[in-house]
Amino acid sequence: MTAAPPPYRISGHESFPCRYTWLPKAVRGLEGNPRLFSDEDQAMVDLGLGKNMVRSARFWAQAAGMVAPVSRSAGHKPTDLGLALLSQGGRDPFLEDIRTLWLIHWKLSTNVQSPLLAWDYLLNRWQEPDLVPSAALRALEKEVAAQDADLSPVTLEQHLETFLHTYVPTRGRKGEVMEDNLDSPLVELDLIVKVG
Repeated sequence: MTAAPPPYRISGHESFPCRYTWLPKAVRGLEGNPRLFSDEDQAMVDLGLGKNMVRSARFWAQAAGMVAPVSRSAGHKPTDLGLALLSQGGRDPFLEDIRTLWLIHWKLSTNVQSPLLAWDYLLNRWQEPDLVPSAALRALEKEVAAQDADLSPVTLEQHLETFLHTYVPTRGRKGEVMEDNLDSPLVELDLIVKVG
């Protein structure tokens, strides 16, 4: 008898793709304070982020393998990889090296203990030459149904949108710079290119 696959992670990113500063801020913040994410109000001040963004930064730092939970009382700690790359003396503390971005992408798409649905399915098993959002959403719905997960269609759609915004640049009106239009560092990989 084979073991059932681990349940997919579909929420936790608060519908935000990872932002440039989040992973380095999480690693450096946890170096000085392992309980950084235990007090969200203080984390908002320390990281300079809103409450949902603090939760999202914690999610992405864990999903990318840069930080790991220790225990409920002890908080989190940077992983060896997180320290080697993103600490103040790390090899790429500002995510400037494309190799770091490929490594983060690889960590997100190959997590077998707690796979992210869209990353696992669309990057490892999608076999179509194009990634049409409506077709991808239907495929993800079938995958969730196969795991007998009861999930809101809105949650699944937000998860797919977060996946797409992780790799496809967003564009605001000319000259408009808004937080929602700041792209994920993984956009630089040109892994998914918008056509049409």
